[in-house]
Amino acid sequence: MNQTERGNKHSELIKGVLMKITKNKSDEELMQHVQEGAEWAFNALYERYSQRILYFMYKMLRQDEAKAQDLLQDVFLKIVEAPEKFDVKRSFKTWIFTVAANSCKNYFRAQKGGFLALEQAPELSTAPALIQVNSAAFKKQLNNALDELSYVYKEAFVLKYKEGLSLQEIALVMDCPLGTVKSRLSSATKLLGKRLAPFKASLFVD
Repeated sequence: MNQTERGNKHSELIKGVLMKITKNKSDEELMQHVQEGAEWAFNALYERYSQRILYFMYKMLRQDEAKAQDLLQDVFLKIVEAPEKFDVKRSFKTWIFTVAANSCKNYFRAQKGGFLALEQAPELSTAPALIQVNSAAFKKQLNNALDELSYVYKEAFVLKYKEGLSLQEIALVMDCPLGTVKSRLSSATKLLGKRLAPFKASLFVD
């Protein structure tokens, strides 16, 4: 075994040990290690959350993958630069989604003309004629319909049905009462149901 092979084997061994260590640690415990300067703990959190945060931001940024990638790096850079801002007594999941949500809002506010009023509930564009059900078409139509929702309706819907956050967690991320979250989810699902009606109707067509 040459020196390069020994080095690779050693690296794999270290990686395996770290995976075992991090597997049984909570997000909050890992973040506490990050605050103490542990790079391995940061890497573990990045592994756990980077794809989820990227997907969330991609949806909120109207499917702009490049911008979602940019803001994703900003979110984790905040952790590197100021880990002490996180209170380890809080939920890391709700905290990082809050940081991500605020990054998206700040991006839109910085754009010329801003974005739709937060509480605005626009009429969705006219639904297309009855169409045959297939997963690709449905997914495309759902994404288009989501982009037509007001910002807060889309945010609540994505956090609940795409990211699996509880109503209480969504309330923390969106910084609003639980009742407001329920109301926004109800409005979002009704509007989406209207936009996706052709798919539902086609199920009953021979």
